[in-house]
Amino acid sequence: MDSKLWLSLLLTLVIGSALTVIYVKHQSQVLFADLRNIQKQQDQQAIEWGRLQLQNTTLATHSNVESRARKDLKMQLPENVELVRLK
Repeated sequence: MDSKLWLSLLLTLVIGSALTVIYVKHQSQVLFADLRNIQKQQDQQAIEWGRLQLQNTTLATHSNVESRARKDLKMQLPENVELVRLK
């Protein structure tokens, strides 16, 4: 009777251990899939950041600022320019 008790206890522990291994493996796969999704999002955001930096550089060029000032704001260069030097 004593050996049957130990055998059933050992069998219960082995089955419990096997189920724990299965659960941990599943959790590992779920977390790895989440990691891959986050890495994809990070890559997409890095691409978007680069695109925005390029767009910012393009919009900040002197010729673009001047043409938009003339067109949108109706600005123009003054006709009579006088330089005054102070001592």
